[in-house]
Amino acid sequence: MGDRFGRHLSYLRVSLTEHCNLRCQYCSPAHGTPRFARKDHLTPAELDQLLTVFHELGISHMRFTGGEPLLYPWLAPRIAHAKALGVAKISVSTNGYLLEKWARPLAAAGLKRLNMSLDSLDKVRFGRITRGGDLDRVLRGLFIARELIPHIKLNVVLLRNENLAEAPALLEFAIREGFDIQFIETMPLGLAGATSRSESYVSVAEAKDLIGRSHTLTPSARAQDEGPARRFEVAGQRTKIGFISPISENFCATCNRLRLTATGRLVYCLGQNDGVDLLSPLRDGLSGRDLADLIREKVWHEKPERHTFNDDPARAAPVYMMRLGG
Repeated sequence: MGDRFGRHLSYLRVSLTEHCNLRCQYCSPAHGTPRFARKDHLTPAELDQLLTVFHELGISHMRFTGGEPLLYPWLAPRIAHAKALGVAKISVSTNGYLLEKWARPLAAAGLKRLNMSLDSLDKVRFGRITRGGDLDRVLRGLFIARELIPHIKLNVVLLRNENLAEAPALLEFAIREGFDIQFIETMPLGLAGATSRSESYVSVAEAKDLIGRSHTLTPSARAQDEGPARRFEVAGQRTKIGFISPISENFCATCNRLRLTATGRLVYCLGQNDGVDLLSPLRDGLSGRDLADLIREKVWHEKPERHTFNDDPARAAPVYMMRLGG
């Protein structure tokens, strides 16, 4: 499946729930976001139908996100379904809070790739960034998952007044414990981002320069469907480091992603709220082939060339990270 800008779309991020057990500063307002009624969510069977359609359209990487996807009780069967379809790459993004319980069932379902948020190794700072998270609990889950899931990557959202100075220590932790790691610029999404970005924003170039004082970084080849990170080898180490720069060095020209929300809305771009409702036509009995035609047509005509974080921030204001899964 392609768009009118010549991009091949092969990566679907599937938001299973808008609920989350944390309220991270860069992702959610302190009070959370409004929740949809259960009847307005895709049922597991409906989600499987859509995953089948997307796979037939050429999606080869499905990432299950949220909110917090480990709150979704039917995650393991969705992984198993995607695996049965023959999806080449299946991954999950999580805050790690429930990994103690779910690492083993997810691995048994066939999960091989996990991204876990870890914005600080300082308990007080971690609790402040996540608005109440327990670092020890998250680390326990992470170490359990390490024994079961072969590819684990740590995600660090950069916040100037919180964890920028900790970037080298986070990299050292990843090296010592055998994880890959990526550093991400905070984005002006919804109230969470719009109210804090001016004082919290850090470009990945600044973080890369800070880390480069103690480690030699060499550019690494970007694998197909790997995502937007610019990746580097760390001299003398197996750990790979990535930098994701949606603001300072956008990657829109090579965007290969679409996003499906828990309510069945297909969103074309993280930075805009444009999209198409797939739940209603699915419940109206539209066939898989007709759904595929609808998706193909809408994506071709409506997926934007680029996001508008910098030149049209008001357009991004209604978008909440915790609803779209990043």
